[in-house]
Amino acid sequence: MNGTVDDQSSNYCVPVGLTILQKDLIEILISIHARSLLQFYNNEDVYKFEESKGFTKLTLPALSPQQLTSMLAANIRAIANHPFLLVEHYMPRQLLLMEPGERLIGASDKFQKMALLLDSLFSRDRTKFPKALQITILSHSVKELDLIEGYLLGKPVKLRRLSGTSLFDEKHCYGESETRSSTPVLPTGYIKDEYEYGKRRAVPALKDESDWVFLATATHLARSPTLMDEFCVDIVIGFDPLIDAGLECFQRMRRTGKKVPLIKLMVEDSPDHYVLAHSNMKSEDDHFLDSLLHFIKHRHTITSDDALEWPGQLIEDILQGVSSNPTSLPPCHLAKETTNVNLFDCLTTYRGLSHMKTMNFELKPVNQDLDMKVYQGIVMELIVRRLTACEKGYSVHQKEVLGQRLRETMRQDEFDQIKDEAATTFKRTKEEETSFNESVKKLNKAQSDQQKLSERLKVLSDRKYSFETILNDIKVPAVQITHLTEELAKLRSELASEMSKNSQKATLNDELRVLYQAESSRAASQSLVLKTLREKRDELKARLESPATNLHSIGTLEEESRLRKELVRVVQQSQFIQGYIKRVQKQYSLNGVQGSKKVSSNAARTRRGRNTTLE
Repeated sequence: MNGTVDDQSSNYCVPVGLTILQKDLIEILISIHARSLLQFYNNEDVYKFEESKGFTKLTLPALSPQQLTSMLAANIRAIANHPFLLVEHYMPRQLLLMEPGERLIGASDKFQKMALLLDSLFSRDRTKFPKALQITILSHSVKELDLIEGYLLGKPVKLRRLSGTSLFDEKHCYGESETRSSTPVLPTGYIKDEYEYGKRRAVPALKDESDWVFLATATHLARSPTLMDEFCVDIVIGFDPLIDAGLECFQRMRRTGKKVPLIKLMVEDSPDHYVLAHSNMKSEDDHFLDSLLHFIKHRHTITSDDALEWPGQLIEDILQGVSSNPTSLPPCHLAKETTNVNLFDCLTTYRGLSHMKTMNFELKPVNQDLDMKVYQGIVMELIVRRLTACEKGYSVHQKEVLGQRLRETMRQDEFDQIKDEAATTFKRTKEEETSFNESVKKLNKAQSDQQKLSERLKVLSDRKYSFETILNDIKVPAVQITHLTEELAKLRSELASEMSKNSQKATLNDELRVLYQAESSRAASQSLVLKTLREKRDELKARLESPATNLHSIGTLEEESRLRKELVRVVQQSQFIQGYIKRVQKQYSLNGVQGSKKVSSNAARTRRGRNTTLE
């Protein structure tokens, strides 16, 4: 059977294990009920039990094997949920309020898995899933609900207890207004001034995004289908794996087509697991003995899964509305039935007890009749004995741990002392090494200086020897000295001429340097002028390539064309006038006298006419 039971209705079955305390209590119960279970099963091995010494006298009617077996099944279910549920009376309210939440859930693996699921819901990505969730937790009984509420008190959620009496009323009202009034309330006797208080000021609403957790029992929910009608439930976590997912209350939650996942927490290979796996074959009552025997035979194989990845993945898939992959959940397979397992050995072998190296705790089957008082006394006695043995073992282990801690502290102190001594020695060695290195450097320098001086001394000695050899040689002629003197004078004259040439070259170099500086200054000024001309050229080029210049040039070209045509026309007209003048002059040159006479007569006539007009 996989983690997901029904994909259509989003029902999930999460397997859980048993803690060490739960296993110890179950082994104690099995040792008490071994005889009655064999009697109820009609097994002949019941006569193999050793005779118990010191029978307790019964003051109440003895319990029948059927009653004891029913009590065993009920107590196993209670311990599988939480060891605190084994007690008959109600737990003190102040104990649940003051007990740390981690200690409340530490004794039950089912409560630990519930805490993982709730932590995954409360710590979800609020930017991805900003909506406040409404979670319903269903328990077997009111006492179990008290434990759940004791753990949830103080969490960043709003609690609403629907079954039983709440341990502490946090006064959360479902559907309460999330905004404050923006109209100020005036105190009594306040004298109204001229300020306009009728104007409302917008007050930003503080949106409460806290999740809701509703606590109820499965029996209350089954008998009251309308219990959750006023709430918009998103997720249901059930401690009872046998709760029917087809109850009317679940149908009413999903009446609008909304998916409301049901997460069931089930102890693997428990009687409930067996009944759930064989639910299609018989009724729950028919599986009573078979499921109990299956659990007794396979209780040693029940382990607790410590994986922490699957709760976050399951919750994310549920919030996204995606059907979770069954392989992402822990495996939940019912152990296979084995025929070679002896029931008597299973009832008398208590491998589920946690091994104690320091204390010897033996658990033997109880071979006597029991009434309710004796039964409770034996249960209390064995539990107290086991707890006492655990406390003694804890004390022994604590002494060992403290001794180991003390020895480790002493070892660390010695180690620190050794490190301190090593550091001091290392520092002293470094200081000595520094002085040694300086001495070595001085020695090397002295040796190098000594070597240089030795070489120089050798050279001087050689020169001295050569001079002495020359001085002691009588055969050296005076001619050689004269020759050397003349050569020295010649070399001195050459040196003087070379020095004069060098002075002339130095003077020339100074003149050339001054000329170079002048040319460099002129070149720099020319470069500045060239740079200015280039900038002006670029500016003129830009102006030339601008649209306004193009339009002006087009207009100028058109005007030039027009003027050229006008010039051609004027030239033609001038040529015509010149030709005409030439013809007139030619004509006047041929008839010059006659023309002059005519002109004079015409002029005289004109004068006479003017005079007549004036008169």
